[in-house]
Amino acid sequence: MKNAYTGLLYSQVGYELGWPMKAIVRGPDASLLSKAATFQILEQTSGVVVLEGPLSNWGGKWGSCWWIADFSAFQGEGSFIILIRDRGQEKFRSEPFEIGKGILWRKTWKMVAIDQNERRSHLAMNRVGWQDCGASWQEANSHTALIDGFCDLLEYSKDRIPSGDLKRLEAQIVNGCDYLSLLQDHATKLGLGEGALSHQKPRYEEVVLPGDVSKAVMVWARASRMLSETHAAKRQEYLGRSEKAFKWLKTARPIRIGFSHINHGAPKDFVVPDEWTTRDLMMMCWAAFELTLCGHEEYRADAVALASKIMRRQVPRTRAEDGLFGHFYTFDTSDLTEKAWVHNVDKNELGMDAGGHYPYYLIPLLRMIETWPEHPDAQSWKRTVEDFAYGYFLPACKANPFYLLPLGYFKGTGLLWFSGLWHGMNGAYLLAAVLAQEFEKHFGDPAFREITAGNLQWIAGLNAGLTAEGVKAAHMFSADVPEGAAQPVSMIHGIGRHFAGSYMNIRGSICNGFSTGEQFKYDIEPSVESDGPYTFTDEDWITHSGSWLSAVSRLR
Repeated sequence: MKNAYTGLLYSQVGYELGWPMKAIVRGPDASLLSKAATFQILEQTSGVVVLEGPLSNWGGKWGSCWWIADFSAFQGEGSFIILIRDRGQEKFRSEPFEIGKGILWRKTWKMVAIDQNERRSHLAMNRVGWQDCGASWQEANSHTALIDGFCDLLEYSKDRIPSGDLKRLEAQIVNGCDYLSLLQDHATKLGLGEGALSHQKPRYEEVVLPGDVSKAVMVWARASRMLSETHAAKRQEYLGRSEKAFKWLKTARPIRIGFSHINHGAPKDFVVPDEWTTRDLMMMCWAAFELTLCGHEEYRADAVALASKIMRRQVPRTRAEDGLFGHFYTFDTSDLTEKAWVHNVDKNELGMDAGGHYPYYLIPLLRMIETWPEHPDAQSWKRTVEDFAYGYFLPACKANPFYLLPLGYFKGTGLLWFSGLWHGMNGAYLLAAVLAQEFEKHFGDPAFREITAGNLQWIAGLNAGLTAEGVKAAHMFSADVPEGAAQPVSMIHGIGRHFAGSYMNIRGSICNGFSTGEQFKYDIEPSVESDGPYTFTDEDWITHSGSWLSAVSRLR
């Protein structure tokens, strides 16, 4: 049975000192542990008990029962073991795990950012950019996501990066931006429009996705600000390309192919309207805002107008879905609400969903509030952010024991996390950790810290656990998991006591993660019954790496 699993789940990379620290027990039903169950934290070498407390029964989710051992109060650093006891008997014992200040940054950033992608650059079929996944693909959207993560490293953690590594990091930013430049030049050569980008080269080179173009505007503009004077000529070039691409966007029309009814939770007879999706508007708004930060105030009106369109799409309290409000409708003319992740190339139909991997990413509105506090719309921007943060984001993430971002609300069904995905959405969890950190800072509210820790640690090992049934869905990765066991795994290849994935044997790669059904197929209809972390999708993708870097760069 797919839910009859038992295991002690805990971080495989390590816990951040001073942040929420938990271990979770997974069981098939509530009879596994009694109300008397407790946990103990032991210092590894001495065996001394440094903390003990009650185990709390979270309840049922995804066909399993979950118990929480919360040891956030512990303030020590080092290597430890957790024991679960019930009525005088030892029920579970962990392997050693670490607690330390800055541990996730220290153990991951360089491997995920530099070492991994220097290796991927050697595999790039165009001799620029990176091989972005487990196949010889080089999509525009994946490159922009990774460059965005690199830029976040420079913006939020430059002081933590040694000078030699800074040079290597900037070289990778140039490498990625130059690949986007190749795609822009190639689109012009093919007559696809001045400023447009081919999706990738050679496959899908005649396809221009507005989502690719808006993301390229954003990262070119960011790179032009973030790179050092060593790359002065490149900075000027990227700004010019960014402006040219935004000019193309202003005359572009939405595309209406490549829409997954399953992923969006739309009826089979749903007709895609001739409108931008909300995630399109969000990225265009961010693109325009980034250009204003480069000294081009003429784009302020574009950013403000796009923000107004986004705000009109917000679900009001009066139309709450099972008490949830503040999230967004996908279109003006439909009550279909936007999902956190819609990326797919199902049946090789590349279209509007491809690159849909930024979840409700309100970064442009947050930055506009900070930068233009006296603007007449600033209070409206604040209300929009607040309604999303408290009306949807916080309660939706709290609706599972890991504080994991849901895929979205499905009308007539409710919140779903895994059912309806083309493959796992690890990148979305990491950007949820970004949003949580931004909201904690913006509102001064530590309630969001549980979401930061939960979504980061899901990748670092505190997840539902690898199972014998789930690993069968992996294409390349294999592991001997005992029947009935749920084993915690880091999803960063080569990092952590135990790790799972990926296609490519490159340390620092991050795989797609947990899902339902088969990887790269919409073979499971969205439902509560089918929802759960039942399969493991193992392909690595640099989109997830960029999102990890965006999250850990802010983790100070």
